[in-house]
Order: sequence, then C-alpha cells, then structure tokens
Amino acid sequence: MNAFDQDVDKELSSPKGLHWYHWVVIFLSLMLTFGAYYISEKQVQLKMESQFEFQSQQIIELVKERMVRYEEALRAGTAALKMLPTSATRDDWRKFEQNLEIDERFPGINGIGVIHYVPPDKLSTYLAWQRETMPEYRTHPEHSVNEYWPITYIEPQDTNLKAVGLDMAHENNRYTAAKKARDTGEASITAPITLVQDDQRTPGFLFYVPWYDTRRYPEYGSDDNDFMGLVYAPFIMNKLMDGTLENANRLINFSIHDKETLLYTELNSNSNDLDADPLFTRTETLELYGRPWRFNLQTTTVFREQQSHTQPYTILVGGLIIDSLLLAIFLILARSNRNAVAYANRVTDRLKQRNDELEFMSDSLKEKNQNLEEANAELDQFAFVASHDLKAPLRGIQQLATWVEEDSGELLPEDTKGHLTLMKSRIARLERLLDDLLAYSRVGRKDGEQEIIKPKDLTLDVFNLLNHEGKFELSGDMDNREIKIFSTPFELVMRNLISNSMKHHDKETGHIKVSISVDSNWASVEVSDDGPGIPEEHQEKVFELFHTLKPRDKVEGSGLGLSLIKKVLERFGCDYKMQKNDKGGLSFFFTWPVELVKMDDVDK
Repeated sequence: MNAFDQDVDKELSSPKGLHWYHWVVIFLSLMLTFGAYYISEKQVQLKMESQFEFQSQQIIELVKERMVRYEEALRAGTAALKMLPTSATRDDWRKFEQNLEIDERFPGINGIGVIHYVPPDKLSTYLAWQRETMPEYRTHPEHSVNEYWPITYIEPQDTNLKAVGLDMAHENNRYTAAKKARDTGEASITAPITLVQDDQRTPGFLFYVPWYDTRRYPEYGSDDNDFMGLVYAPFIMNKLMDGTLENANRLINFSIHDKETLLYTELNSNSNDLDADPLFTRTETLELYGRPWRFNLQTTTVFREQQSHTQPYTILVGGLIIDSLLLAIFLILARSNRNAVAYANRVTDRLKQRNDELEFMSDSLKEKNQNLEEANAELDQFAFVASHDLKAPLRGIQQLATWVEEDSGELLPEDTKGHLTLMKSRIARLERLLDDLLAYSRVGRKDGEQEIIKPKDLTLDVFNLLNHEGKFELSGDMDNREIKIFSTPFELVMRNLISNSMKHHDKETGHIKVSISVDSNWASVEVSDDGPGIPEEHQEKVFELFHTLKPRDKVEGSGLGLSLIKKVLERFGCDYKMQKNDKGGLSFFFTWPVELVKMDDVDK
C-alpha cells in the first residue's frame, strides 16, 4: 500500500465530531444574540426614561402655567382699580370678583383681594372710610412697624372673613414679600405661611401684584410716590394642587419644598398609585416669583404597569432558538460525516477484498468490476440524499431569521439588521451550494435521452434566461442545423459557461461571443467574454472543487461551476481548454459528440 492510500485510510478511519470553527460560529452567534438583547433592553430603558422626563417636565410646566394665569387675574384687579373714577368700594370689588368667575376659571385659588398701603397719619381716616360699609372693621393684630398693610377687601368674603383687616406688617414672610413687590414693581409670592382662614393649618402662601396710581387718595396710599397697595390671592397648597393636577391615574407623583419647608407632597402612603420602589426619580428647582420651589418627582405604579419589557426577551429567546438550531445542524452534519466515513470504510474494505480476490480469481474480474460500479453508484446516491436532506433545516433557519426581522425590525440597531441580512445571504449561498452539489452528483447517473435540437436556438434560450436584466450582449457565428445529442448535459455546460462570464464580469455591461460549428461527429464550441479573464497560473486550479479566485464573500457562485463542466465533458470524452483572448477576457473551447440529422430522419 502506497503513502497516499495510507493517508486516505487514516482519514477515513478517524471520523471527528464538531471542529473548532463550528464552536467559533456558535460562540459568535450567542454573542450576537446577547448583544441584540442588551441593545434592545437599553432602548426600552431609554424610552422609559424619555417618557419620565417628558411627564416630569409637563407637571412643572403645568404648575408654572397655572401661576402665570393667577398673575393675570391679579393684574386684571389692578387694572380694574385704576379704571374706577373714585376709590373702589366693597361692592365694586365684589362685582369684579363675580365677573371674574374665579371658581370656574381659576380653580385652586382661595380668593382675590385688595391690600391698601396706609401710612400712620392716614390710619384713622382709612378706618372711618371702611366702617361706613363694615362697622366692625378693624386692623389686626397689633405690631411695632410704623406703617400698615391691611387686607381691605377679599372675595368671596364669607370663606375668607377671618382675613379681613389682617395687617401684612405683623408677620415677616408676608411683610417681606409685600415690600419686595412694592420696591421691584413685579409680582411676588411669600415664603410658606399658614392662612388664618385655613382650619386645617396646612402650608400656603400669598401671591402679590403691586398697584400704582398717580391719583392721591385721602384714605390710603403714600403722598410721596404712586404706590397704593397690592392686589393679592391667598393659596392653600393642597387646594392649589388639586385644582391644577388631580392625583388620579397619573404617571408621576411629586412633592414641592420651599427651601426646606414642605409645601405639598404625594410621596406618602396615602397617595394614589404610590410606587415604593420607583423606576425613575428626579429633582428640579423652579424659581417662581422670587421663591425657590424644589420639585421631587418619581414614577407611579401606573407608569410601571404601562411599560413593556417583552421585546428584549423575545429577541433573546428567538436568538437562543436559532443558536440551538445551528448547533443541531452542526451535530447532524457531524453525524452525517461519521456515517459517510463509516460507509466509505465499509465500501473500501469491500473494494480491498475484491482487489485481493481479483489477484487470485481473474475469471471473476468482470463481476467484481460490476460490483465496484454499483458501490460508486451507491456513494453517488448517498451524496445526493445527504445534500437533499440538508435543505430542510436551512429553510427552518431562514424562516426563523425572517420572523426575528419582522417582529423586531423597528427596535434592532443597524448593526444587528446587517448581521441578519448577512445570515440570510449565507443561508442562500449554502442552498446554491447544495443545488450545485446535487447537480455534480447527478453527472454520469442520468444523461437523459438523445434529442434533436438546434444549437443556436438552444444557446439563445439559455442566454436570454440568464440575461434577465439585459446587461449583456450576445454575438457569434452559430450553426443552427438540427443535430441529435444528449441535450440536458450539453445545456448544463452552456448555461454554466455563460453564467460564469456574467457573474465574474468586472463591468456593469459586457459582450459575450459564442461560436458553434458542426461536422458529422463533433460540434466545436467557443464561448468568449470581455471580462477580467483568469491568469494562466490559475487556469488549472479553477477546475478544482470549491475553488474561487476571489474571497467567498465577494462572489455569487459556489466554486463548483467549472468542476461540473469538467466532469460532464470528461464523461462524454470531450476535449476542452481555456485561454486568454484578444479582448483581455477568457475563451473556453470544447467539443461535443453529435449526430447530424438528415431531412428524411426528420420526416420520420
């Protein structure tokens, strides 16, 4: 036994399981699956965070917008005071409040009133003026400040009666904000206070807008400047928030602090939809009419229930299923390889036994040759069945990849979409490879029946079928006399030669030339193109199985085209060669056995 036979025996007797590159593919596929899951999870997280930021900002903007509306109501009060020809009376202010419809148009407000600025020298005149319409009117409580800022009017008066006559100068937070409004001419709010009309003693504040008038009134106002007093509104914080944002089925709960003083909170056990472990929290400070209001915001249980986390897990489960199918395919291939090797070993043992018998039994040589041909036919049949059966799991992987792309297309990043496209293209290439393997295994098994054809017509049909995009032109001198040949293998050779000229062309358009001449026994065929050609040093190698001149990812074919042509031509005893032509492309020459058809044969 020579060295080659020993190597073959060693290879056939040592079937292997999965190779290292199989495990690399599985590992990379797992990495891709977990990468897609991680990216999808991040996208869901970013989407939730963006929604939280939007909802939080919307709450802050609603509070800010509501305070602007209240300021507009107060400024409407200052305009009304200026329009009256004389000092506004209690009845005048009541009519203004009724027309303003604060209960309907300004929910959350506790009332709207007038604070007059009264210097010490006008206090007695001011009190006499007010007691004309309200005999029991008095300013309270007593204080040491040498000026007075009493609440003269407040509507609705019934619910705010305790505030009538209350002097802002008696308490620092009220007095400080009042002087700030007077000195700046801008609206201001007080630090947190407790309103006298609030029996619940909850946090509140006063909202001031200064009132100026060039007219001088004997009952109130400074004689040194135009400042007359304030139009104001008292607010109980809980009532304000209920009128602004109803705490029901909201995505966000929040609290408000003025510096360290709590004004309002929904972050306690009594709050609706409180989430003890919120998904997101946020703190933002809003400068509002001279006071820093700090908002602490967090998501509610309603927010948590609206979020969907199924998409990342769908991607993860789908990817793991695909990875499992890949592993199953590799195991099937490995088992098929082991079965093929075992079968080949059995056939080889039989061949060795037959060869030994041939040495001693020359009279049975014919019978043993026949057995050898049967064994080869069985090997071809096994290759045919094995290649055909591999298409089923490939179609399953293709379908799963399509489902993943359809279900997750909007969430997957561009890199992951590219990987899915690459997977589908690799599967399509493997299917083409299996088709070519099937065609290769069929050569010599079934040549079909001899048929009468016209070479030119057959060539034109093949070219038009392959040139469906119309990028190539065909010319050449082709004999079109009727001949009798095995048309199926001849058409297979022509189709592969023309297809190779198109697939490996380096320009968008090209020209293919086909020449066919026929004599009594043989047809001579030449197929030429103006493509890049094949260097002479590679012209023998291209006939090897799976050999390509470019990397596999840059060519469409399987590397079996010229191997298939070679096998068919050798099957029919044809001569063939290839060489560079005068256009820089490639010319392929071959002969084919034919039988010219006479006219009387056609009639028959």
